[in-house]
Amino acid sequence: MLPGSHSVSLTRSEFAAVRAYVQGMPAAMVVGRYLADDGDDDDAGESALRTLLSLRDRMVQLAHLHGRADLAELLVAGPGRSNRGMDRRVDALAELERLGTAAPRAEHGVELWFGPSLARRLRHAEIVNIKALIGLTNVRGTAWWRRVPRIGALAGQAINRWLAEHRELVRTPQGQPMLAAHVGNRTPLTRGALAPDMPRLLPLEFLASDAEAPPACPFASGVGMVRKWLHASTPPAGATHAAYRKEAERLLLWAAIERRKDLAALDEQDRQAYLAFLADPQPAARWCGPRAPRQVGSWRPFTGPLGEVSRRHSMRVLGALWAWMARNGYDSAARWLPIGGPARGAAADMGMAAAAGDAASGLDTGSAACREAVDDMALVRFTAWLENEGSRPDGVRYRAAAAAVALLLECRPRFAGLVALRWKDLRILHRVSGTRTEEAPDDDRLALTDTALAALRRHWQDRGLDLDAPAAADVPLLGPPAAPPTRRAQRKLASTAYPPYSVRGLHALLSAAITRYRRLDAAFPARSPRDLIREGQRCRTASASVEEVGTGGELP
Repeated sequence: MLPGSHSVSLTRSEFAAVRAYVQGMPAAMVVGRYLADDGDDDDAGESALRTLLSLRDRMVQLAHLHGRADLAELLVAGPGRSNRGMDRRVDALAELERLGTAAPRAEHGVELWFGPSLARRLRHAEIVNIKALIGLTNVRGTAWWRRVPRIGALAGQAINRWLAEHRELVRTPQGQPMLAAHVGNRTPLTRGALAPDMPRLLPLEFLASDAEAPPACPFASGVGMVRKWLHASTPPAGATHAAYRKEAERLLLWAAIERRKDLAALDEQDRQAYLAFLADPQPAARWCGPRAPRQVGSWRPFTGPLGEVSRRHSMRVLGALWAWMARNGYDSAARWLPIGGPARGAAADMGMAAAAGDAASGLDTGSAACREAVDDMALVRFTAWLENEGSRPDGVRYRAAAAAVALLLECRPRFAGLVALRWKDLRILHRVSGTRTEEAPDDDRLALTDTALAALRRHWQDRGLDLDAPAAADVPLLGPPAAPPTRRAQRKLASTAYPPYSVRGLHALLSAAITRYRRLDAAFPARSPRDLIREGQRCRTASASVEEVGTGGELP
């Protein structure tokens, strides 16, 4: 039971004391006879009355927990004023004592189990009963309290302990525990073989490969194939590796459990079935769950159904996997890819691998170059909108987004590397009379024009920094103007004076800006920061081609 909440476990002496009170015995005499009286002699009567009223309130709460509002009304009314009234109250207490300790039920209001202050905060967040609390916990996991204003870690952890203690008591009408089995499951995972009857889903690093799996396991070859692809395609750590691993392990698990096939045996029909599965992973109790560490039993491959953009991304990554398989002699890749898929041995770079993913996705994307590229005028309108929104005093996030977009379009860094850029990594391009000159043409630093420099300068002013200061060389180009009030942000602030954006934080910043702009211009082709990166590459390539034609030779 949480601190501040009242226990509903009552003794026989306490029932006897309240029974004597409702029969008209003076409070001081009741407490002296049935209960230990620790009050001072001067205010013994008042102290005894407070003790009895507190007991009475706990019994009223117990009556509500049992769903007996009639018993609660009799006790709230106080001592009986007639023999009949006293007999009714005595019978109510006897019935309540017979019912005993109450078990929590889904329809119980939160104020019946938690303290008044905590219950008010839960109700303010529309968590009115135990069913709503468990529903939120099943979706968000043990960190559900982060979504509830004025509920901190201590109260959240205490409620989680209470939910765990009563896991078997709060059940559905069908008799199943309402709290999902994986919520709060901190049991460490152990290595196991990929099989349709595996007792629990395992992340990729816990799946046994060819040499470790039993000889009769037909699914281990796919595990080894995915590991080779990850090793050849991405660095061993980073956001790209995590994204590729997530999509590949989802497909591995689905192929073995739902289709009973090895990865190499999947065909185009399986691809269509998997695309439908991503939109609605069922059974949800097995496949979906809140975010959890990969090494504990509460881990699940999905947090819920994927939207259209996420499904497109998933199939694009898997398209890169099958393109790699085609290049490395896996003939089975042709069965997954639709007719007209990528040719074997071609598409060595990541741009063509992404195009292969679009071809393999089964979504109606048309030409990747035409459908996903942002035309120049649309991009000009988007950047102009960012500048207009950033011109307002409260446009701090828009100014940060404008600086990030300028760096993405002009410098073409990888998204993960964008957060690590420093001032010393750049060189400035000046345009004079239609031509351009560079301060250091022979170095390998990234180029930045005056337009991007102006956007970056506005962002630095929001952070209280000066681009021209001598110490600016080692300062991250992009960073939150104000640290969020989270423990992680405060730790980063303590470790460095000017913490940069995290990859996830910067992606969320740009995604929010694109989403807001698309409400005004629904025809804007870019749906994510990835589209802006691709546009920056396209514009840079087109610019280089124009200069090469104009000069009649190689680029300087």
